[in-house]
Amino acid sequence: MTARATRFGTVVLTGATSGIGQATARRLAAETSVLVLLGPEDELSVDPALNQTRSAGSAIVHYVSADFAHLHEVVRAAREIRALVGQIDLLINDAGVPGAPERMVTSDGFERTLQVNALAPALFTRLLVPSLADGARIVNVGSAAHHLGHFDFADIDVANDYTSVMAYASAKLAMVTWSSLLAEELGPLAVEVVALCPGLNATALSAAMAGSVGGPPAIGAERVLHAAIATVASGSYLENDRAVSPSREVLEPDNRARLAELYWERLSPFTTGGEAAR
Repeated sequence: MTARATRFGTVVLTGATSGIGQATARRLAAETSVLVLLGPEDELSVDPALNQTRSAGSAIVHYVSADFAHLHEVVRAAREIRALVGQIDLLINDAGVPGAPERMVTSDGFERTLQVNALAPALFTRLLVPSLADGARIVNVGSAAHHLGHFDFADIDVANDYTSVMAYASAKLAMVTWSSLLAEELGPLAVEVVALCPGLNATALSAAMAGSVGGPPAIGAERVLHAAIATVASGSYLENDRAVSPSREVLEPDNRARLAELYWERLSPFTTGGEAAR
């Protein structure tokens, strides 16, 4: 598979303080000029990790704290980033959480796995679109687990028959579907969108649901960076570094229309006045 130039200008990376995101940050430090990292922790508590990233390359590294379990923090983070940098050349949405052993609801009133893995990245991206450069790429870290998911729009927050695995699978199904919808929407702006599965990696997220499995996070980081440069059509979904068809649930027109409606209903208060203006 052919690839584009590997040197980036300004990169924004969520989920950058652990697992695949942290490994990706260290690689990007040597391949970009300005690197904006996001994580849920305060800057002091992740200072050692940030120093390791800075020592891995010559990029100017900024850190913005934002817990995606609180949508007002997503709005604040996007506002800070737009004030901090000019145009963004690459946005990587890697932030995610495993399905909790017991169902959790955020302060925004949504099931936590769905919010952190799907709704919050969509809101974050929406707020940063005005700062995306011509030819920018958005990389959304999904999962092959989305093949296990099923849209139940009558119970999208999994109030009935909750399991951690199904909550995660459903959230990643929403993420992969939204990624495809976003590619269609941003096509006229010459902004590309690619989703991927990073494979099994020995991270805290994987351990929480499946135990100690997979290779080191650096392998997942390689796949994320491949998705950032691979010459594939916007809207592609990658597994094992190859564009493959996502699940039938992703492609079903009614699912796509209903997910778009759900996102508008839940996120528009944060993008049209209200929270976005604070």
